[in-house]
Amino acid sequence: MKLTSRKVPTFGEQRRAGRQNDRLQAPAMRSRYANIAKLQIDLSFAGTSRPPPSPQSHSFFPPARAFFRFACPCSECDGEFDLSASVAELSEVKRPSARTASGRMSCEGVHFRERATATPCPMALNWRLVIVRSD
Repeated sequence: MKLTSRKVPTFGEQRRAGRQNDRLQAPAMRSRYANIAKLQIDLSFAGTSRPPPSPQSHSFFPPARAFFRFACPCSECDGEFDLSASVAELSEVKRPSARTASGRMSCEGVHFRERATATPCPMALNWRLVIVRSD
């Protein structure tokens, strides 16, 4: 009988598992943001010397989990982008004209190969939120 050795999970694997668990624990959009019929999140990336990752677009409807943290697209980076506060802030605005928000944030993660020097990931995120209200 061959015994398998127990592999200690890396920091990135632990963080990924924690993000998956947090997503499962997040409330549904309909209970957290009852006035939102649809939330569109558009992400585009910049800041690397090589070609940037492809843009991403995410649509959230009332049954979806209200979870707005996205992993850095650099495969060797342990960082993430958290848009939770921006979504909450936009959902509170009552003016009909204020249904979009946009911004830019830098990744605060570190590449696995550069952990010794603690050089931050150069990835930057340009984000845009669009809300369609149900009322």
